[in-house]
Amino acid sequence: MLRYLILRLWLLAVTLIGVSLLIFVILQVLPGDAVDVLLLNWTSDTGAEFETLRRQLGLDRPWYEQYFGWLWDAMRGDLGRSFSMDAPVAPIVMERLLFSLRLAVPALLIAVVLSLVLGVIAAVRPNGWVDSAITVCTLTGVSVPAFISGSLFILIFAAWLGWFPSTASLSEGEGFFHWAYVLALPIAVLAIEALAHITRITRSSMIEVLKTPYVRTAKLKGLPRQLVLFKHALRNAMLPTVTVIAFNIGWMLGGVVLVEQVFSYPGLGSLVLFSIEQRDLPMLQASMFIVAAAYCVANMLADLTYALLDPRIRYS
Repeated sequence: MLRYLILRLWLLAVTLIGVSLLIFVILQVLPGDAVDVLLLNWTSDTGAEFETLRRQLGLDRPWYEQYFGWLWDAMRGDLGRSFSMDAPVAPIVMERLLFSLRLAVPALLIAVVLSLVLGVIAAVRPNGWVDSAITVCTLTGVSVPAFISGSLFILIFAAWLGWFPSTASLSEGEGFFHWAYVLALPIAVLAIEALAHITRITRSSMIEVLKTPYVRTAKLKGLPRQLVLFKHALRNAMLPTVTVIAFNIGWMLGGVVLVEQVFSYPGLGSLVLFSIEQRDLPMLQASMFIVAAAYCVANMLADLTYALLDPRIRYS
């Protein structure tokens, strides 16, 4: 197991370096740079002012010097200075990450718990009216884009009923109940999207497991129905579900740009979008580093969870 962990950590480092290099190359290929964006509204001259600012930001150096210089500083814990904000990158990214975690963690917990319950209920009596109702609801959750469901939630629960605020601008020091109230709508939208995917895969896995001989044997031995479903069947059906849950962890941190834009929420996803628009390379590199690391760590934890759920799985 220790050898496996060392190998996965080495692959994690290689993946993060590959992601950072890919982002750097893409921004180099795109027309324009941060200087063009910063000075676009201040001057129409493309001469001395642009070259001076490029020299100050280090953008006049060859691309490989820029990249390896940034990589060396990042390995020492220095993520650089934002081009557009003229401030250290690390505090900004960490603040946005904490905001995203406030949104992602409760949404993921709600989605996982509800999806496991709904998936088991749908699998117990497949093709019945309960299964059909759950299927319709979950497929609707998958099909409707986040900006549409978010807009509907704002229209119904904020504009018509007035139960929740239409934006999720969160101030520090307000306490748990305040931010739970403010984030209720975006958390609901995120949970619905994740709920649909996890429920569908749980249902499919449970149906397959319930047909296996050891589940039928457990039933014939007279074990309680709940024990058979949740201890014997669900534990083995969780293997593919864990993979989907791991994918949703990374998606909720960096892939929720639409949800954050709809609810005006200052999370990590909106920071990535801002960095792309401003060609802010240090900010984008640090933000995507966090997102890529979340995906890699979540998948590593999923692999370790496989061994806990199925004793036959061993890593060496």
